[in-house]
Amino acid sequence: MTLILDMKFSIDTNILAKIPHEYSVAFVVLTDLELRKDAAAAIEKELTDLTEARIRMDYTTEGSVMNNSVVTKYVEVLKVLGIEATVSLQNLLNMIAVKKKTIVMGDPLINFYNNFVLKRELPAGGYDLDRIVGDVSIRYAVKIDSFMQLNKDSYQPVAENSIVFADQLEVLCADWVYKQSDTQKIRPTTKNVLFRIEGLGKTKKELKDEVDLFKSDLKKFYKYDDFDFVILDSDNPTENLKLSKKVVQRQERYQDSVSLLSRGVSNVVVYEDVLSSLIEGKKLRIKHGVDPTTKDLHLGYAVNYLKLKEFQDRGHQIIFLIGSFTARFGDPTDKGETRTMKDKKIVMEMAKNYILQVGRILNVKKLEIRYNGDWFDKMSAEDLLRIMSEFTVARMLERDMFDKRMKDGKEIGLHEIVYPMLQGYDSVEIESDLTVIGTDQTFNELQARPLQNRRGQTPQNIIAMELLVGTDGKMKMSQSLGNYIGFDDAPEDKFGKIMSIPDHLIMTYFISCTRVSQFELDQIAAEFKSGTNPRDLKIRLAKEIVSMYDGEKAAATAEQHFATVFQNKELPDEIQNYTLLQDKNGILEVLVDSGLIASNSDARRLINQGGLKINSEKVTDINFKFNPNEEYIVQAGKRKFLRVI
Repeated sequence: MTLILDMKFSIDTNILAKIPHEYSVAFVVLTDLELRKDAAAAIEKELTDLTEARIRMDYTTEGSVMNNSVVTKYVEVLKVLGIEATVSLQNLLNMIAVKKKTIVMGDPLINFYNNFVLKRELPAGGYDLDRIVGDVSIRYAVKIDSFMQLNKDSYQPVAENSIVFADQLEVLCADWVYKQSDTQKIRPTTKNVLFRIEGLGKTKKELKDEVDLFKSDLKKFYKYDDFDFVILDSDNPTENLKLSKKVVQRQERYQDSVSLLSRGVSNVVVYEDVLSSLIEGKKLRIKHGVDPTTKDLHLGYAVNYLKLKEFQDRGHQIIFLIGSFTARFGDPTDKGETRTMKDKKIVMEMAKNYILQVGRILNVKKLEIRYNGDWFDKMSAEDLLRIMSEFTVARMLERDMFDKRMKDGKEIGLHEIVYPMLQGYDSVEIESDLTVIGTDQTFNELQARPLQNRRGQTPQNIIAMELLVGTDGKMKMSQSLGNYIGFDDAPEDKFGKIMSIPDHLIMTYFISCTRVSQFELDQIAAEFKSGTNPRDLKIRLAKEIVSMYDGEKAAATAEQHFATVFQNKELPDEIQNYTLLQDKNGILEVLVDSGLIASNSDARRLINQGGLKINSEKVTDINFKFNPNEEYIVQAGKRKFLRVI
């Protein structure tokens, strides 16, 4: 990625023309800020004992605050600009003098610049430079502007033609100098800062003197690598500043990380921790656990693996944890009945297949593959009881499936109650920084945080991915429901199943199941909204997914197969032949022995549901027998064909 080291600052000259006073604005860039020893207490003391004490003496009423010459100027300009907002300096003075409150915050840097604002009567704002995208400007708002106000958790519309301070992605401050953004607010992790210092009523030279005082004050409390600034006014409405390569790299990691933590993601615990670590460039240990309970993986699993792949490509260590112990009795999540216990040998055989299949997405050579039987099988009963003593029954019974079972009068095994504890303890053994899971595993993974904390580890954060709805368009993708698309499904079957999904899932599948870029996603979403035939979008989706798992050639063949069988209502060119045996001519025997259907129970279900055709005629008789002297074309469901000879 090319590093652009220039950052442009600008102000719309149409705004400058409306301001009826001398006006200048300074932008100060500070990098690698480090608080000096005992400086936090010194800043707070100066703010409370000197600045706030003086303000309480100078101002006693809201009227006296309004008579402040700087406040008066800003009120006048806000009216001229058509902005319905109060002045930030006015709010601070009222808070201290009239409401008799302190403005001391938890962050020393915020206390520092608030103190400077009040001492010099210069409205100012501080922004995390790492989270600013591209150039910045003071300008009129436009329709596409987005803004997340301080301490809010969602973006809000910005009144068109209001005045904003914005970067190339979003608004940093709305209503000129009033509403601060939450996205770029100063945090304890902030190292690089952009300050905006207002100079209403001041010439460029006067504001430069104020910036010099700001720098002098800052040196008392902070060490820093760089201090640079530009001042804009009517004679100089645009200026550039050089940014260090380190800052630009952090800004690029920020943009990349925001995308990484949003696509297909339902929730992040704790979002700010994860984002800050990624901006810093920290390499994380990322856990993903799976209990081998079936022989196949499907696209519902792939939602997690594709996210893990994104992290793996960025150099993070993925720990692929096989539940060789926990899979023997199984996770109770979403289960209405107690699972049947499994033999260790069967679990390990399934695990081998899982690792082979996950290699279609993840680089297996770079995985750290672990088995939780390696520690649980070695634990004594006392060891397990000690871990169990760190949890309560009430906490474990908070899970919704247990509540439903109790209401239905169904049993809950003791081993099911402790499952979340065991899953949480896996993170202690692995020392994971982060885990990537489906939303249904959030409760289990949250149990790791207190366990890690008590053992001196930093509690893991959690990325919970949206659960993928299956081909029925209603329920979570699952083998047991038959609404799944398997990694090992034939390319033609994958293609056909994807073409069968409801239209409302098209964008969900593009987002969660493909590697299509965000730019392409936006284009596809626009096409979908504009009325493009959903079938055409599904064909593209099917080709993307089949190519990922089976290659582009297989995807092209699968597309041709689909066109032949379903669009042209013809038989496929290649159909598997099955030679009938005289002692195995029953429909169930043929379907299973040929491999067309996996089991007798699946074959019965297919027939009972009307999904079997023989020579284009629906067959509902499970006792149907083939005549050895005839040839038959068997169609199972929409996509599977067999020639019986």
